[in-house]
Amino acid sequence: MDTQNLNQTPSQNSQNTKSKYWKFILGFLVLIFLAFFGYPFLRSIYYQVVANKTISDYKTWEAKYLDAIKNDIYGGKTPQETYEMFKATLQDGDILNAAKFYLRDEDRISAYKKFDQLQKDGKLNDWINNLPQWSQMKEVAYWDPDGKEFQYDYTQKDDYIFYDVAMQKDRVVPAGKYKASIIFELGDSKLWKINQL
Repeated sequence: MDTQNLNQTPSQNSQNTKSKYWKFILGFLVLIFLAFFGYPFLRSIYYQVVANKTISDYKTWEAKYLDAIKNDIYGGKTPQETYEMFKATLQDGDILNAAKFYLRDEDRISAYKKFDQLQKDGKLNDWINNLPQWSQMKEVAYWDPDGKEFQYDYTQKDDYIFYDVAMQKDRVVPAGKYKASIIFELGDSKLWKINQL
């Protein structure tokens, strides 16, 4: 039992209660003041930290990207050189590095998956042998000054059936003679890359 409170008069008890009440109110007001005026300050610091981290991450990515461009060897000074290097790399069975001759990352990934599946199915050599010789290709006008398109004739031996998503049905490309093209584009590394094959 608290003997100090027992020895106090009712007016002293009332003063202690009022003192505690005002201390509570003052503390509460200080907290509101800090929350009201401190929140924007803390938010500003938080966003500054996030911005600095983003800038740092971008600089790291940029350094790696520029280094990759500087060390890029998967392309030639002409589209012909790129094409012949690409075919030679494929003929060596190096499908990972063959995919690096493509311009865009997403094309590199899909090319690697395609080559990997062809290799697993034992059809990669047939696919390579069906690629045209450079002498069979003819340059045609292309809209992009940093790109070049080369067309060639090919024979499709069998009907090709595929699902047309837009029409939502199977379609058939009948066997016969067709034209195809390979598009090259000058990459950031100033080497010619395969844009479309």
